[in-house]
Amino acid sequence: MIDPERILLIRRKAIGDVLVSMDVARALRERWPAASIHLVVDRFAAPVVDGSPLIDDLLVYDRKAQSTGSWTARVDALLHWVESLRGVRADLAVDLMGTPQTALWTRLSGARMRVGPRKRFRTWAYHRAIEARRDPVFAGERFLDWVRALDVDPGAWRPQRVPVSPRDSERVVSILSTRGTSDAGLILLNASATWPAKAWPLDHFARLGRRLREDTGAEVALAWGPGEEEGIDTVVRNAGGSVWPLPPTTLPELAAWLDRADLLVTTDSGPKHLAVAQGTPTVTVFGSTDPRGWQPPGPRHRALTNLVDCHPCNLLECPVPGHPCLDALDPEIVATAAVELLAQTRSAA
Repeated sequence: MIDPERILLIRRKAIGDVLVSMDVARALRERWPAASIHLVVDRFAAPVVDGSPLIDDLLVYDRKAQSTGSWTARVDALLHWVESLRGVRADLAVDLMGTPQTALWTRLSGARMRVGPRKRFRTWAYHRAIEARRDPVFAGERFLDWVRALDVDPGAWRPQRVPVSPRDSERVVSILSTRGTSDAGLILLNASATWPAKAWPLDHFARLGRRLREDTGAEVALAWGPGEEEGIDTVVRNAGGSVWPLPPTTLPELAAWLDRADLLVTTDSGPKHLAVAQGTPTVTVFGSTDPRGWQPPGPRHRALTNLVDCHPCNLLECPVPGHPCLDALDPEIVATAAVELLAQTRSAA
């Protein structure tokens, strides 16, 4: 096995995937502390890793630039991107995605050692191909198999914090001070869902917010992102004053809010994994995805779903009338789990 001076780590797609994968960078850094680590991420995910002490350089992939304009412009963009990858002069390339696209990038990087998943028509890109696990296992632990393939023991998976600036922390403190929040703490709710099959009804979130406010006395605030304004208004209105919306926030600002929060109740989404990274306890309502694959280990995180025969299905949209795995999950059950976890984590502090 080589001792790399430059490592290219490829992790495209969703924010949660990027956050869960960051422990791979930690394991590589511990094994080769003198090596520089160059991370490939999509533009929208870059803010959660920008400034990480685990990363020396970010290569930000702009999908729009690669897929719009004339064919000559697209070819020029592709050539420029490949030139950027080759410019790293990586000794080791680690492809955590294994798509046809990232397999090609890995091969074209010119790295002397290339590691990626064993998938049909893609193993030609790698020197070492990782076999898929047969047993369901948390994704973060599974990604460490790429490190084990390099004859490195990474230890157990552990979350890696997102850097929070003093400015963002001070802004959160200022807003909470203006609201005159009590010592009962802060609970955040996140209703965002990238897939319809992951979405818990907004009225359920409103009922949950009312119950949490009544039972804990804590401030209950709702996180939201661009395009979700209508849904946020629905939750706040139906919660009858028990829930208030956070101001518009960037991902690093949301990390600052999570640093102050005692608990996040959420769908299986990017904010859930951001909370895990910040060490904030979570209660997650799971729809189509498998909690065994996306729920981190440990007592600070709880997963809930209404168990039905078709769960998990991993579909983007639910074909079953009534979306039973989530719509039938009673807010009272979620509230009880949240109150119990809040008490447990506070007593352990």
